[in-house]
Amino acid sequence: MYPVNWQALLQQHPQDAVIALIDGTIVHANSLAIQLLCAKNLNEISGLRWNAFLEFSHPNQVKTHLQAGSSLLPNAIAEFCQLKTRLGQLLDVEVRLHTFPIQRQTAYVLRLRNLQSQPIAKSFHVNTNVTGLPKNSLSHEALHHEKEILEMIALDNPLTQILQDVCDRMERLLDNGSVCAIMLFDQETQKLKLAAAPGMDPDFLNEMDHVEIGLGQWTCGVAVQSAKIKITDHIAQSELWQWHREIPVRYGMHSCWSVPIKTAFNTLLGTVDIYHPNQRHPSDDEQTLIMDAMHVIALAIDKKNMEHSLATSEDRYRSVVNNLTEGIMVIAPGGKILTCNPSAKRILKIQDIDATGRRHRYFKRIFREDSSEIQIGDDPASIVLRTGEAIANLSIGMQLHDNAIVWLLVNVQPIHHSRSSNKTEAVLISFTDTTEVRETERQLQYIATHDALTGLPNRHQLQQRLATALAHAYEQKVAVIFLDLDHFKNVNDTAGHAAGDGLLCDVARRLSSCIRATDMLARLGGDEFVIVVEEFDTAQHLKELADRILTKMREPFVIDQHQYHLGTSIGISVFPHDGTDGPTLLRCADSAMYLAKELGRNNYQFFTSDLMIRAQHRYTLERNLRRALVDDEFILYYQPKVSLNDGKIVGAEALIRWQMPEIGVIEPNEFVPFSEEIGLIVPMGRWVLSKACEQAQKWRQQFDIDFKISVNISPKQFQDPKLPQFILEVLLASGLPAHALQLEITEGLLMVEAEHLSLVFDAIKTLGISISLDDFGTGFSSLSYLQRFPIDNLKIDRSFIHEIPENQDSVVLTKAIIAMSSALGMSVTAEGVENLAQQDFLKDAGCDEIQGFYFSRPISVEDFSQLLNRHTLESKIN
Repeated sequence: MYPVNWQALLQQHPQDAVIALIDGTIVHANSLAIQLLCAKNLNEISGLRWNAFLEFSHPNQVKTHLQAGSSLLPNAIAEFCQLKTRLGQLLDVEVRLHTFPIQRQTAYVLRLRNLQSQPIAKSFHVNTNVTGLPKNSLSHEALHHEKEILEMIALDNPLTQILQDVCDRMERLLDNGSVCAIMLFDQETQKLKLAAAPGMDPDFLNEMDHVEIGLGQWTCGVAVQSAKIKITDHIAQSELWQWHREIPVRYGMHSCWSVPIKTAFNTLLGTVDIYHPNQRHPSDDEQTLIMDAMHVIALAIDKKNMEHSLATSEDRYRSVVNNLTEGIMVIAPGGKILTCNPSAKRILKIQDIDATGRRHRYFKRIFREDSSEIQIGDDPASIVLRTGEAIANLSIGMQLHDNAIVWLLVNVQPIHHSRSSNKTEAVLISFTDTTEVRETERQLQYIATHDALTGLPNRHQLQQRLATALAHAYEQKVAVIFLDLDHFKNVNDTAGHAAGDGLLCDVARRLSSCIRATDMLARLGGDEFVIVVEEFDTAQHLKELADRILTKMREPFVIDQHQYHLGTSIGISVFPHDGTDGPTLLRCADSAMYLAKELGRNNYQFFTSDLMIRAQHRYTLERNLRRALVDDEFILYYQPKVSLNDGKIVGAEALIRWQMPEIGVIEPNEFVPFSEEIGLIVPMGRWVLSKACEQAQKWRQQFDIDFKISVNISPKQFQDPKLPQFILEVLLASGLPAHALQLEITEGLLMVEAEHLSLVFDAIKTLGISISLDDFGTGFSSLSYLQRFPIDNLKIDRSFIHEIPENQDSVVLTKAIIAMSSALGMSVTAEGVENLAQQDFLKDAGCDEIQGFYFSRPISVEDFSQLLNRHTLESKIN
């Protein structure tokens, strides 16, 4: 009944579940297939159609061929889908499709593998939301996406199917909740008509068809009118959506990016539209991805339009191949290049195929990933010509005649003789240029493991090297030398950060000259460096190295014709005496370095048992602080701010306290600096912000007052790119209006890179939050910062207020600060007010608010609530 090929397939693949279909229905299945479908015997599933047990989540070649019933299937094709058993279970399977002619009918043979119990045989990429397999890099996925779409174009798949598939793949590649739609320009009606949007709400689809061209007529209408990309970050407020903005908002869409689809001759075909539920702007990678999709869509539409005028299928195939970014070559036995597309010529720098002739004339050598050379005869084309077996996804390097190196991802397919399937008459080579991707990966790897300023290994690479050294230490010793520059801050303060950066580079060069090639020098950040020393006999070697470093660092540093003298404090720990793991050795060396600073700086100290006790104390403190965050041991005190205009409480500053079990309340100066040092200040600061906003809103509602809460933000919190988003989430969760929150920063924060600060400031100010500059007048910042950054309030430091009105200098400076603030449109708050004379002076000088012990110390939530209650009653009486 079945041809010999069918019997051979059963024998060759006994590990697969095999099903035979005629006219789309089951006529035979082996025992594995019957078990996979949870049937008792063949009779239970005979006559069952393929679409009753196979479910495809997206268009693919297997489904296309099964639907068409076509017998034109040159090779077996494979896809991933889900199999529905007789019990209603859904299994992830790999399905391979073969076809055999039986008289005038088409017989299909399906080979199925259960991905939960069998290895994956398919060589091409599958997205995780289909099978759960890991994703490749975005660049590789995009290349694969483009390749498959172009293959669909080459197979003459329907345009609707191609556009639907492009939308589906775009949404999976972007992977950010986006929904893709494709609109085509109708020349007859001069409107945009919906062509594809598989992920869109059906009701939304009904409202977005037949879009007018022009301003206010959806983003796509403006994109076609202007022939330019149009990005709408906020649909509800965009003039581009003037007449229809309520439609997308009703379906939860708040931003839209529209890219006009153009042919190579700049003919407008329509738009690619990406709708997003959030208000956002596309990243550079997302824009590139959309532009690439636009080109593929343009190619698909253009091809369909050109088919009417193309004479033969050969012309259609050539049009597609010539537009591929992939290189395509056909090579005959002996190495002669029969043909190649423009991308192959461009990638391999081939000027003339006829002049090139044999393939080895356009390159000097080819080599593997491990740099070993591949000899002619062992190259992929020769192997396929010899064996007739295809080679897929082989990465090779090639040195061209101009000595340029290109890296290629190569696929080689045999082209069999038309009369003999066993004879290979040529090979088809397709390859992608991955040189730029590899170079980008190399650069990213370098950036991830090296300090950007000095080029030295960074903390990440240091930890890896230290772990490796300790793993292979055995009987030999390993030492960690921790170095910190003395008085480095003075260079930044006097000469500027650029001069400080230059000095750090000079320090790196000097330290490198002191160590052996087998040692490692790394920069942890700031002015901290670490040396890992291996293969030394005694501590004398470490002493000599430390003395050599101290001598080298005593030489003056010359920056902008000025000399700077720096010292170096050095701490040394040794494996295995001081620790058996990298973090412990670093911590011990750090402790020894701090001892060197305490003993006068510019010296070195070895880690000792006394330092072990000190390190244990720091470790215990760190452990207790981390526990305090988890166990909610922190509380907030509030110190009121009083208006000098009417004496009313207008706000408060939130101040953290640690209520440690069995000890009591601990002041912030005893744990906040250490929290900043060990990186706990960010989660601690988030806790303070959340609790303070929640309490402030309760007081605003309870006492019906316009109350503003002030929260201190550390420099490390400002370095957190998620800070503005977190603040927004806190405001939404607490219900506190943005104008009722004030963030207090210190002058030291303004000395970091201004470009980074400006982005954070802009994001915070956009929310409507005010910013106060705390402890004004005590830092090293320039008054120019008051113009460069959006400061709303200045807090005069208590050191000025303390001697008012007795000290004339303090009086003059305070009046000057208040006058300057008034001229710049800033409000002024004086902290540390302790008596009536100070209050009267500040009121006469034009100060807006005061804060200090004269009115109230920082108090608990309960006491502050009573204070607000008394003042509210007094206000009503007065």
